[in-house]
Order: sequence, then structure tokens, then C-alpha cells
Amino acid sequence: MGLNPERERTAGSTAARAAVPLLLAALASGAGPGGGAAQSHPAGHGALLLEAPASVEAAAYGNSPYLLGGGADLLFYAPALISRVDGMAAGLHRYGSEGTLATIAGKGAVGLGDFAVGLRYLRYSGRGIAPGPDLQGAAVTPDGSPVTEFAASLGYARELFGVFGAGIVAKYLELQFARGMDRAVVLDLGVAREFGPTMVSLAARNLGSDLELHGRGVRIPTQLALGVSTERFEVGELDMFLTSQLLRRRDGEIIPAGGVELSYWPVQGYTFRLRAGLQRVVEDERSPFTFGFAFTGDALTVEYAFQAFDVDGNAHRFGLSFR
Repeated sequence: MGLNPERERTAGSTAARAAVPLLLAALASGAGPGGGAAQSHPAGHGALLLEAPASVEAAAYGNSPYLLGGGADLLFYAPALISRVDGMAAGLHRYGSEGTLATIAGKGAVGLGDFAVGLRYLRYSGRGIAPGPDLQGAAVTPDGSPVTEFAASLGYARELFGVFGAGIVAKYLELQFARGMDRAVVLDLGVAREFGPTMVSLAARNLGSDLELHGRGVRIPTQLALGVSTERFEVGELDMFLTSQLLRRRDGEIIPAGGVELSYWPVQGYTFRLRAGLQRVVEDERSPFTFGFAFTGDALTVEYAFQAFDVDGNAHRFGLSFR
């Protein structure tokens, strides 16, 4: 009834357990729908794929990435941690019958640091309300025709002064409507440092000029995100970790989120993972609760995540990663 013999034994670590209240505290303020004075996105808000979960794993944790993992989604969440990316990952996110999001990311290396590349593609109905998490207030097309959004990301990170990691991600963004399109380049900047059994990341995302379509401004969803994740520790025969994120949106809303993973491997090389998350929901068309599961066989991981919506169906996400 195995625990991974290769991992560092952290069971009973006082520091790791002390981090648990810190992570859960980020969820304490208004985790449920409408918890607080809600402000909807202003008309003309766009670039919706920059707010949607960028990976199936992060989606299961309430759109909060695990900073101490090797997931390729770190490119989209924590630029300073690109060096931790191991392998490639792809995901398909389906929002009822209203929208589809596809993502893929992977890492490379050069002599002076590490780089990663990623692609995201989103297509959804232009009838007025977009289908995904944090995607309310979408730009409306006059005839309700579909809207497509595409982003190509290139990130670079390295350690500075042997003290902390720093990274930058440049994103080419394209929004296309039936009667027009616009393009932009936006940046993510981030720093990160490990403190004992926890990793802390600070990132400013989607920095750049707004777009214009049909003579109407389209606002880019600029964000400031603080993330904290613990190392894995043992709970009986299970592995466990906690992760959290505190996000400030451009409209001033503060979105705390976080999640937990429990994993078990009965045979070396085969691991079963159960995931759950919680996030504050400002607009109440969706549940604040998320969950998912994954199975790892040697270097391949198959994963799934779910979130319930009050309208337009539910969000189902499927992913594959190879490390």
C-alpha cells in the first residue's frame, strides 16, 4: 500500500502544517457566491480566455495553480516558475453547448535560462453572456455570431542573485468577431521564492493596451495574483498538498481561491489523485466549488475537472500531460 519512496519525507513537518491555516485563510473572506459587494465587468470587457482556467489541474483547485508541481500551466500563472515545468500538457474545456477552450503548453531550455511556449484558443457564442468561469460581460455581437479568441505565449525565466526566480511572458492576443478583429501584445511579469516547505509567487498578468472593435473599447483583464503552495506531506497512507491564490481583478474585485489534492499509489508508477477547490464567485452563475481527479501511469497523466453552472450547462474539462 505504497507511498512514493522517491519523495522527501515531510510527514509531521511542523512548518508544512503551519502553512495550512495561511492557505485556508485566503478562502475565508467571501468564498461563496455574491460574497461581498459585487461589481460586474463593464460593457466591452473582452479577452475572456485570459481569465478562464488555463489547465485542467488548476481548474480543479478553483483556478489556483500548484506552484511546486511541474505542470506546464505554470507558464500561464507564474512566469518566475517556468524553470519547474516538466514536459507538455494539453487540455480541452467544454462549457455546455456555449463554448470550447483548448490549451497546450511545453518547455525548452537555453544556456541562460528556461523558456516555455503555450497556445490557447477559445470559441463561444456572442449572444451576450460568455459561458466560462470569470467570463461574464462578454462583448456582444449584433447577430449573436460566434466569437473566437487566440493567444500564443512565450515565456522566459531564470534565477536572480541566487535568491529568487523572475520571469516574463509575452502574449500575442487576437480577438475575432464576424465583422472585425483586433490584435495586441500583453505581458506577464512575476517573481517567486521558496520559503521552507512553501512556494510564494507574485505575478502581474495581462499588462498592455486595450483593444478596439467596431469603434468600441475592449478592456483587457489585467490581474495581480499572489499564490502560495505547500510541499506534499503525508496523511496516513496518502499524500496531500494545499495551494491557494489571491487575485485582484482590474475592476477592483478580490478573488480568493484554493484547493487540495490527495494522492495514493498502490503500485509504484501508478498514482490516483483526488482534487477539490473553492473560490469566491462574484457573479453567481456558477458554483464556487470545483473538483477533479487524475490518474498517472508512469510518465502520462489523464485528468478531469468539473464545475457546475446555473445556466448554459456545466464545465467539463479533460486533459493529458506527459513528463
